[in-house]
Amino acid sequence: MRTLYQLPALLLTALCHTIVVYYMSQHKHSKSKFIIYGCIYIFCFVGIGGYGYVTGGISGILSYVGIVICTLLFSCIASQDCFAKKCFLFITYFCLFSVLDNMLKLMIKLFVPQISEVAGYYATIVLRCVALLLLLVLYRKYAIVILHSLTESGKRWWNLALIALLFYLLQAVVSVLNARNAIPDVYLLLLFTAISFVMCAVYGIVFSNISYMKKDAEAALIRQNAEYLSGCLSVLQNAEEANRRLRHDMRHHIEAIAEYAKTDDTSAILAYIGEYRIAISEAAVKQYSLNRTVNSILSAYAGKAEENGIDFTARCNVPKELKVREIDIIALLGNLLENALYGCLVSGKEKLCIEMYVRLQNSSLVILCNNTCSDYLKLSGGLPTGKSIGISSILSVCRKYDGNLDYKIENGICSAYAVLNL
Repeated sequence: MRTLYQLPALLLTALCHTIVVYYMSQHKHSKSKFIIYGCIYIFCFVGIGGYGYVTGGISGILSYVGIVICTLLFSCIASQDCFAKKCFLFITYFCLFSVLDNMLKLMIKLFVPQISEVAGYYATIVLRCVALLLLLVLYRKYAIVILHSLTESGKRWWNLALIALLFYLLQAVVSVLNARNAIPDVYLLLLFTAISFVMCAVYGIVFSNISYMKKDAEAALIRQNAEYLSGCLSVLQNAEEANRRLRHDMRHHIEAIAEYAKTDDTSAILAYIGEYRIAISEAAVKQYSLNRTVNSILSAYAGKAEENGIDFTARCNVPKELKVREIDIIALLGNLLENALYGCLVSGKEKLCIEMYVRLQNSSLVILCNNTCSDYLKLSGGLPTGKSIGISSILSVCRKYDGNLDYKIENGICSAYAVLNL
């Protein structure tokens, strides 16, 4: 079969890979930029694959390796997931790709022996693409939510990537046996089928493990919520205590005003009332938002900022009800403000400030948190280097709502910009 007939098949395969990469993981670039990278990848894929078909032999094997590396680089460039997770997804996909390719070739060879070489080749390509896209639909429907809800724990993802690699190596050995005609086709088909069933069973365990990881992450968020709510309760208790003192002292205030009134000292009365008004306003809990959860978090951290001599500003424009789970909004705002508070304290600067802006724009919840930061704070890929569990938690919530998180540093101010699509 001439290379001329194989080029459209290479193009179709590269297009299938591009679609899978786009929908399999979190996007790192805009759609237009991804299309540019995708076109470059497709050109490289077809070029390397075509060269391998023309030369054959060792060059053909090297071209296959080149295609694998090219696809891995493309998936890494396109995705903003941690590298370990990228490897897990890529190896899993390539393993499925190889198993489907070998099984379809064997099935066509065994059950449709009269079909021509070109027709069989294209039947394999088309059926393989259809099967992969159907698996992608199932992945988007059932698995992607679980994967995106996890924090970026590299160690766990490397363990999962190792499992995927073992299956890939197993099917690669069977593929070599198939190429050398070392085993009859019927037994090869049964062997690939067995590998597929075992792979499904193991991946069932893997996703069960991922589900437990998700529960662990949610348990951590619940513990965080308890801490934040405890802080909110402390603020409210302090405010209530201040109000109780003011009410207790009310009789003394009235008597003082009465004494000023007896001497017609109007200016003294007005000055005393002004001081009393200031005392009442300082004791009151400031209302930042109509949403109770958002207001509680902002109030709690306003109190913490005041205790540490940090100027705190918050502007919030959200409705009473939000289409965000309380556990998620607390994790998001709480971690943003906790990191901002910590950033101020370790900055070593005299003027410390935290500014929080929260608004609902169309169907997106937009959050901007500015804080004084250290001159040594560095960013990598739009996130602080050596990101903490708190930032991983924020990122997990953003991804859960198909949003994004981005950090910037300018003039000694660190700005965290988070968007949730509701």
